[in-house]
Amino acid sequence: MSVVFGPNTRGVLQFLTRIEDLSAQQIDRVAGLWRQTSSQTRAEAWAEVRRTTTEEERYRILVAASAARRAALDTALNHQRHDWAFWAAVWDAVMAIAVCDRIGGHYDVLIAPVAAVMPSLEVCRPDRLGARLLSDTMCGRSGQP
Repeated sequence: MSVVFGPNTRGVLQFLTRIEDLSAQQIDRVAGLWRQTSSQTRAEAWAEVRRTTTEEERYRILVAASAARRAALDTALNHQRHDWAFWAAVWDAVMAIAVCDRIGGHYDVLIAPVAAVMPSLEVCRPDRLGARLLSDTMCGRSGQP
């Protein structure tokens, strides 16, 4: 597979396909949880992403984040939701997915709001993340706990 969206392109692609499946209630939950996360903690996680990636990887990760934000905006609009915290949470999540195991516990910080409605994101194993997301999608799981 080509490396389009950073080190974990497969996981990113699977995540992008799942965003549109979120319900209005899930969008609201993600936005609320994102707001509860400390901005300093998020900044530390972002710094770890920067520290553990090359310039080229960061470029690809930002491309993934842009695609995820667009998907989040479209999904939110489809549900008449206009809370920017939702797309910000999706932006953080896709960055975490892209680098996965490289950022240690910072993964949990960035992924937590979205993982609350997509439990398959909780575990970061690059060899399994894409397969698990795909399995959840194909089995018709909604990602609700």
